Amino acid sequence: MAKDLEQPLTPAQLGLIRAQLSATTGSRRLDLILSAPNPGALVRALPADELYFTIREIGLADAVELVQLASAEQFRTFIDLDAWRQGRFEPRRALPWLRAARSGAPLDSRLAVRLARKMRALDQEVVYLVLRDAIRIHDLKVEEDPDVESDQAWRTSDGAYLVDFVVEGSDYVAIRGLLDDLEAEDPFKSSRLLGALAWELPSELEETALRWRQGRLADLGYPSLEEALSWYARPPTRPAEAPGQPRRAPGFFLAPLGDRTLLARAAATLDAGDREALDMQLVTAGNAVLVADGIDPVDLDQVRAAVTGARAMVELGLERLAGGDEARAAEVLASTPVKRLFQEGFGRVLELSWRADRLYRAGGAGRRSVPLLDAPLGELLAALSSRRPRFHPGIERPRDEWGSPNVAALEPRRFLTTSDLTLTATALDLCEGLATTARELGLVPTQAEGDAPRLSSLYLTALANERLGRRFEPVPIPVSDLPAVTAALGRIEDPRLASRGEAGALLQTLARRQAEELAANLDRAAATPELVTALLLRR
Repeated sequence: MAKDLEQPLTPAQLGLIRAQLSATTGSRRLDLILSAPNPGALVRALPADELYFTIREIGLADAVELVQLASAEQFRTFIDLDAWRQGRFEPRRALPWLRAARSGAPLDSRLAVRLARKMRALDQEVVYLVLRDAIRIHDLKVEEDPDVESDQAWRTSDGAYLVDFVVEGSDYVAIRGLLDDLEAEDPFKSSRLLGALAWELPSELEETALRWRQGRLADLGYPSLEEALSWYARPPTRPAEAPGQPRRAPGFFLAPLGDRTLLARAAATLDAGDREALDMQLVTAGNAVLVADGIDPVDLDQVRAAVTGARAMVELGLERLAGGDEARAAEVLASTPVKRLFQEGFGRVLELSWRADRLYRAGGAGRRSVPLLDAPLGELLAALSSRRPRFHPGIERPRDEWGSPNVAALEPRRFLTTSDLTLTATALDLCEGLATTARELGLVPTQAEGDAPRLSSLYLTALANERLGRRFEPVPIPVSDLPAVTAALGRIEDPRLASRGEAGALLQTLARRQAEELAANLDRAAATPELVTALLLRR
């Protein structure tokens, strides 16, 4: 017996399967949805954006049935999320969705009805933009014998227009199917649409379609760019109002709150209504980060990282206002908008970013594009001074790995925990000590471009010059002096560094490691001095 696809789910049924979906991923989610008693009703009860993410996670080719079961409004959201980039519509990205929606429709009346609903739900401007990109229209009243490039030209039933296709393969199939459907539904309307395409300006079509899209995404909890950027503002001095909550059901795709964080423990104390309101505000927080950071919804790893980062900012803000006290955290969470908590958390990150900026302005730390301090500290400063300050995981590595290319190559990530803030603050103390040392010892280059030497190399060069009877300054050393240099640098102990605390000890350790590596590879260094990083050399 065929499953009843129309019988709605009860709230209890929906809550149960939402919890099950939250605990699974990928193809298991697909199996869970399709094996439900009413898969069609279940699909249409899910938030459109989270259904989109699920389809992307599974792969559109394997999730065609979900597209077919989706409501017309959900399908429109798929296009809203996938076919727009930085406020511009990209027609070719809509075509795979059109193909998926149309799959099987010519042979199945139920699928044909669903397809017709989906197409009627699409903004007319979107349909126009898709067609404008894929076809060339010839008005046969004006062009009796048009120059047609395609082998598969198509003529309207009234003979008024000839359509020349500029897409091929599966894209041609999607566009041809769209035209066939329009013609079958209303030949006169189809002909009039093609006539209008010749006069409509793409910029006006796109502007109108964008306004409709922004309104729909706002209902799902996706703010405007201006509103999204305001989440990254400094914490307000006066109590802030909560942003509008999205008009959508609770989600399942993105990771739910765990049970170990202060945020999760405080949330567990809320009553059902306040907890649902919190969940919706957290959805808005994640979406604000997606919009402000320009995350492509297709990139699920970035989507997850953005949502995780948003919740981390809320957690950090809650910790600041509650001081780690769980009872106080519950009170704060019940009375403070999530946006304010996010801004408080981001304010803690900004304080570290401002320290990095002050270091750059004071000198002794290089520039973001040309770091002076050895890895990972130079990379840490660069990550902190980026548009969205980031945590550099290199500072978590053991100190005996510092200064290595592997540590320098690590990618910055979002701040996630108080530990990240603490580690960064401690690393900034080192940066400040090293920058002061560089200035006072005259180790700051007057000009630094490209792959400029790091502080340990500049210091080692100055020390080598001094021990060869020259001035203590980072002036390149003749390659012919390398044997004498390695002998002179057999011991690195330097009272100038011994008096500079942890920063001096770190610089001495890095310099000693450089000197030992140079001594171990003396012949190679003499043969290829351009590859030596421990010292500044000249032939």
